[in-house]
Amino acid sequence: MTSKNSLTLLVLALVSTGIVVILFLLSEKEIHRNNAFVRRYPHHPVNKVYDLPITYNSYYISGRHHHKLYLGNSTAPLHLLEVNLKTKDTQHISITLEPKHLRFHNLQVQLQYPYFFVSDGTTPCIFRGLMEDWKAKLWTEDLAYFDKSIPLDSNTMVISTIDSKSQTTTLGRIFQKNTGEMRVTLRDSILEKQIDGVFDVDGIMTATPNGKTLSYVYFYRNQFIIMDSQLAIVHRQRTIDTVQNAQLDVAILGNNSKQIAAPTLTVNKMAAINQDLIFINSTRIGKYEEAHMLKEAAIIDVYNWKKATYEFSFYIYNINRDRLKNFTVIDNYVVGLIGNTLSVYEMDQNQFKRASLE
Repeated sequence: MTSKNSLTLLVLALVSTGIVVILFLLSEKEIHRNNAFVRRYPHHPVNKVYDLPITYNSYYISGRHHHKLYLGNSTAPLHLLEVNLKTKDTQHISITLEPKHLRFHNLQVQLQYPYFFVSDGTTPCIFRGLMEDWKAKLWTEDLAYFDKSIPLDSNTMVISTIDSKSQTTTLGRIFQKNTGEMRVTLRDSILEKQIDGVFDVDGIMTATPNGKTLSYVYFYRNQFIIMDSQLAIVHRQRTIDTVQNAQLDVAILGNNSKQIAAPTLTVNKMAAINQDLIFINSTRIGKYEEAHMLKEAAIIDVYNWKKATYEFSFYIYNINRDRLKNFTVIDNYVVGLIGNTLSVYEMDQNQFKRASLE
């Protein structure tokens, strides 16, 4: 091969690579842009109170009670950090499990006062204990595998699992009857299949502090579901985004497993619910919004599910280069985990009370 031919092939390769990169960047821009809706950004609905360093970036939100927030740690799964949001005082908590012989893969700690739960859906097992002594005993074992879970009360855990019959993602309840017997019930009519029934229905589960109301927010479409503690559907609502159908490619691998091809259009990323208001972190910008805001902050859209309305939006800003990775609503605060910092915002009560009025 002559040097001239080699040079020609090199140029063609560089041009082809450049075209692919440009098309990818354009697709990424298109994914995050939607000119079909307009957000309302009122004047300071939330105001930064303080940022609290928490040393490690491996913390996640396990639960809250009154003005106290509890953080689990993915690298030290039996360690909790209690944060008093009013005084900024912190306390380290060690959890004891009985028995200790089980092998765990992904322990998660979740609170529903006065109880706490330690679960691993891949083992599968759930421990339960009282927050007064942080000692948990095995509550259930080998009852059901699950991907996500959230406790609603001392005897009920809601799970997201794969239905063995339909091979689709399904919501269900693990609960203890008055007789002490443990039961699992699945509700296959809640999540609505559009493509494969696994990835296309994936989403975020969150519950009110009293556990009486549960929400499920789809990742890949503009809808969320409100349910009661029995998983009866109370309300289905569209968000202000216009993506009603999941836009993702699902590939079947050689071992018959499934995988999502990128880039994927994610509509909603995180959520929290507090009484009649639901807070949803959207990954997309609307009409009149500056594209650079997606790199500088997380957009939180506020909905009143009882009124079936969109109320307004606000930002939770990055800290240095760290982005919001988890947030919750506790009392009058919106609290976000950003890198190794706990970022605390106080809600403007006048604006949020107007949003809550029926």
